[in-house]
Amino acid sequence: MKYTGNCLCGNVTFQFPYDPMMQFQCHCTVCQKVFGTSLNAIALPEDELSHEGELDVFSISGGSGKKLHYYFCPQCSIIVYNKPDVLDGMIYLPAGLLADQIEFSPTVELWTKSKAKWLPQAGSIKASFEDNGTVERLVELLENLDQRET
Repeated sequence: MKYTGNCLCGNVTFQFPYDPMMQFQCHCTVCQKVFGTSLNAIALPEDELSHEGELDVFSISGGSGKKLHYYFCPQCSIIVYNKPDVLDGMIYLPAGLLADQIEFSPTVELWTKSKAKWLPQAGSIKASFEDNGTVERLVELLENLDQRET
């Protein structure tokens, strides 16, 4: 496998074979509450992620009005990934879980209308959306599909 990782306590391990489809930042108020700041994440198809160890799930209504599911280790409470119903089949994995394997370089930022004023824009950002930019992100994800490597 190309990428591997684990939760803080090591009870949950995960792996996936391909480069992420997208690297992004989400500045929504939910991410600010859950992560203490904006979410720095990678996106990939759910069926590419395999994991060992028990995961619990907590679901909420996201900014789109559709459900957002957080999968986390029941022992240390680290979120391993979240799954938005608005982009069925895709998951978001916090980039920090791969800190030693990937140089995080987000190309998209979401929910900029609630972005903290002190947080500068990353130089790698190519597109910013005041909301979740769902249609635009789908287009970018599809464009990146053929550029992924194992």
